[in-house]
Amino acid sequence: MDLFIICFLFAVAVGSFCYGIWRRKYPSAKAKKTLYKDLEQRAKTGDKEAMYALAERFYHERDAKYYPVIFKWVSILAAQEKDPAVWLLLGDLYASGCGTERDPKRALSSYEQALTADIASGRNTDLTKEAHDYLESCIIRLRKELSK
Repeated sequence: MDLFIICFLFAVAVGSFCYGIWRRKYPSAKAKKTLYKDLEQRAKTGDKEAMYALAERFYHERDAKYYPVIFKWVSILAAQEKDPAVWLLLGDLYASGCGTERDPKRALSSYEQALTADIASGRNTDLTKEAHDYLESCIIRLRKELSK
């Protein structure tokens, strides 16, 4: 009987732990709304981390209704920061036409800014090797597209 109780308590503990991890990865609609509202309030006060977090979270939602909001915050950040991740996201928005008109020239310019910022920092940024390679491939692709 004692073994049964120990196994039961262990299963409850493991289940609670897994549920907690799942809940953090997939928050409820109410929790998302609260988080987004908090991030937006902080972003409006000029908190750059909140601006980026808000844009990144909305971007990962992959919902077209959020793209104008993403573009707004990323544009504000790009004007203030030399962060390659911000410029990369701005380039993606211009290249795909999400939140703004598709503009290959501005996309190319944004990608070049991101690559320049990444190289200027001695590659000591948050960009991974894959992101760096992605930037280079986007620049090559857009240069070919614009030269036609």
